[in-house]
Amino acid sequence: MAEYRLRRAGIEDARSIAELHAKAWRETYLGVMRADALASINLDDWTRRWRERIGSREGAQAVFIACEGDVPVGFARCSRLSSPKLAPLGFEGEIASIYLLLRAQRRGLGRRLVERLAEHLISAGCASAAVWVLRDSPKARGFYEALGAAPVGVEGVWEIEGVVLPDIAYGWRDLNALCAGAGCITRSPIG
Repeated sequence: MAEYRLRRAGIEDARSIAELHAKAWRETYLGVMRADALASINLDDWTRRWRERIGSREGAQAVFIACEGDVPVGFARCSRLSSPKLAPLGFEGEIASIYLLLRAQRRGLGRRLVERLAEHLISAGCASAAVWVLRDSPKARGFYEALGAAPVGVEGVWEIEGVVLPDIAYGWRDLNALCAGAGCITRSPIG
C-alpha cells in the first residue's frame, strides 16, 4: 500500500503545483469545460500565480501538498475569507482550493488536507471557515458534508473559460469541531 504524507508547499513547489492543478482540472472538469480550454492551460502563467500565492505574507494563506512517496498527488490552499457574500455571515477563513488526482482519491487524503488547513487557519486566528462547492456536484457536496460543513444559504456562480457553473457556500462555524479527533492543535474560542 502506498505511503502518503502532507507537507507545506514552498516557492520551489510552484511549478509542480501548477502541473498538478492542470492535470486535476483535466480529470475533474472533463465534459464540463471545453476540451480546448483544458488543453491550453498556460503552465507558465499558473506557475507565476502559484508562486504569488505560496509567497504571500498574509498570515492565514497556506498551501499544502499531498504526496505519494515523493510524488505530489494533490494540494489544498486556505486564506482569510475574500468573499464579500460570506463576510457578513461572520466567516473568517476560506478553503480556497483542494484537488486530488483521481488515483489518489478515496484514501483519506482529502480529509487530511482539509483538517490540516483547519489547523493552519486556527493557528492564524480564524475560528470559522467557508468553502465554495459546485452546486451540481453531489460528490463534492457529500465530501464537505461528511466533514461537518453545512450549506450557509448563499449561492453564486463560478465563471471559468466561458462556462458558468452554479456554486453554493458551505461552512464550519467552529473549526475546532473539524479538528476534533484528528490530532489538530485547537484553540479556545475568544470571548
